[in-house]
Parts: sequence; structure tokens; C-alpha cells
Amino acid sequence: MTTHSWGQSILSFSDLKIHKLEQIVKSTDFEMFYTNDYLSNTGGEKAGPRNIGALDLYLTTEFKKFSTIDGEMMIHFTHIDGQNTNGAVGDTQGTSNIEMPVQIDRFTDLWYQHSWSPRVKSLFGLHDLSSEFNVTESTLNFINSAFGTSTEIALSGTAGSSLYPITSVGLRNSFQFTEEVKLLAAIYDANPGDETTYRSFHSDIGNTEGYMLISEASYETVTQKFAIGGWSHTNKVSKYLDESEKSTSSGTYAIYQRSLGPNVWAFLRYGWANPKVSMIQSNAVAGAVYRGIFQKKKFEDEIGIGASSAKFSGNHRKSEENFVSQGSPLAETVYEAYYQFKPMNNLQLRPDVQYIQNPTGLNNLNDAWSFGFRSVIQI
Repeated sequence: MTTHSWGQSILSFSDLKIHKLEQIVKSTDFEMFYTNDYLSNTGGEKAGPRNIGALDLYLTTEFKKFSTIDGEMMIHFTHIDGQNTNGAVGDTQGTSNIEMPVQIDRFTDLWYQHSWSPRVKSLFGLHDLSSEFNVTESTLNFINSAFGTSTEIALSGTAGSSLYPITSVGLRNSFQFTEEVKLLAAIYDANPGDETTYRSFHSDIGNTEGYMLISEASYETVTQKFAIGGWSHTNKVSKYLDESEKSTSSGTYAIYQRSLGPNVWAFLRYGWANPKVSMIQSNAVAGAVYRGIFQKKKFEDEIGIGASSAKFSGNHRKSEENFVSQGSPLAETVYEAYYQFKPMNNLQLRPDVQYIQNPTGLNNLNDAWSFGFRSVIQI
């Protein structure tokens, strides 16, 4: 009788473990994306073609589906090929948002988010701030980096911001006051790393470069989104014209996205940064996306047009010999147009053309055309 009871207990415990394991597996999602950019430019720093590949692996799980913990976790690993130097525009804003100077092999996201209530959530870990801050959904398929995160934010501080694929540890809180009104506030290590740490985890948790603070308040409905935000670095930066003095690397931004019909979205964004220490004083972005041109049933194809103008700060221009001696232009402006379609469910194809006016604001660089073709395989 006792032996039989022990046998039943062992079987019950084994079944419980198997059931728990099944729950964990069912609550875990795995996705893989391989993105390839073939780009060829005329003008700029060096005319010619280049080929860039990026592999992104995502593993996400929701703890509440198999436990009493109301939270979720993401693991996102990124591999990007080293820079192909056959061609180069030499622009500041970035012709391709997956192009890096060296090979990348590292975790882009490695975070846990806890839900204190349906309206209050906290996230901690390696986090790409561009997934939530300073973003409009209608700009996500542009290839140029400027349509992702504002250039003045990307180049802020002394080491940049926590952005794909080089991210740092952060703590982000989200407050959903109503279905439409939301507040985001976060603090990030301001030193995501440099080329020596691009293939390894790096974060000194504020020890060398301090922290970056950022917040955003938004109002979003099915047809529109309006948001205003601000950011600041805790460590002051040397001024361009007088390195003996320092000032705060900080700025503000506003974004607006609106549906102009069932198929058309328009977007506007403007960002400003402290010109005493910022290379980019302001960045203005505008454009529109039309979806469902030929693949109307699921709106799986779209055409996008946009422009982004990054204005160089006067102090930065004066501090550079090339700017002073050659009377450089005030801004670098990129115009981009693309068409994206899906020949099959797990494949996106995106021919793209860009015109870059005044690359890096230097008169010794000719305006550039960039012709590209992006393919994305999703598993």
C-alpha cells in the first residue's frame, strides 16, 4: 500500500514537471530575422557597392502563463557583418540602419518587465530605447537611420545613446493613464560601449559617462499619435569652442503621426539639442506611407517617401577646420523613397533610393545617390 502510494506520488510529480515544462514552452516565442542590404552609391566619400547582413534572434516569454509572476522577458541577440568598404557615402545620418563599422555579436535586448498593475510596468536590463521612445510606427520600414531615432539623440553625450544594436543597461517605467494617454520615463547607462566592446556585453553602470535620462508623454488613438519628450545626460560635456567649459547634453522633441485615410499615414518629427555641445542642433523629419497598393487584402505592400534634415550646430561648424575654411552648408538632408512587398509570408523585398545632400556638411563631399535593395527573411 505504501509502495503504491509512493509510486503514485513520483508519477504525479513527474507529470507535474512535464506539464509545467509544456506551459513554459507554449508561453515562449522564438523569431529569427535575417536582413540583407545591397547598396550602391555614387558621389559621397567613395562611390561603389556594399553588402550588409544582419541576423536578429528573439526569444520572448510571459511568466504569468506558467506562474504567478506577472511579467515578461526578452532575449534579443544580434549579429551584423563588418563594414564593407567598397563604397561609402560618408554621411552623418546613416544610409543603412544596420550598417556598422565592425562586426557585431552581442545581446541588443536582455530585459525583464514586471506589471505592477494593468497600467503600471517597470522594465530593467539591456534595452533599445528606440523601441519605445521617439518612434512612429509609419517610419519603421525606411532604411536610413534618421527615420528611426532622431540624429541629435543618436549622437548625444560623448558615447551616443542606447540604440540598436549597441545598447546599455536601463530602467524604464511605463504609466498608462487612459487608453490614449501614456507616460514613459527611463534612465540608461550613458556609455553603451565603443568598437572594442561591440562583440561583448558592456556596461559600467554610470561610472565613466554617467546616465542618460529620457521621458515621453504621448496621446495615441487608432488614427493618430502625438508625443513630446525630453532627454538629458547627467555628465556635462566640453563645449566645442571652449573645452575648459562644460555644458549639459540635452534636448527635446515632438512627433506627430496621423492617418489621412484607410491606406495613408503621414508623419512629422522635430528634435532639438543643446548647440554648445551637440554636433546636430536640430533634426526635422517628414513623410508619408501608402499601404495596400497591389497587395490590398492584408496591406502587405507599401510605398514610403520621406525627408530628414540634420542641422549642424554653429559651434560645431566653427570648431572644425574644414567647416571654417570651406564655408560649409548648414545641414545634411536625405530624401528617401521605397516600395516594399511580400512575395510570400516570410519574405519582404524592398527596393530603395536615397539622395543625400551635403553629406556630413562638408563641401569636399559631393551629393550622393544611394540605390539599395533590402530583403528580410522571417522565421
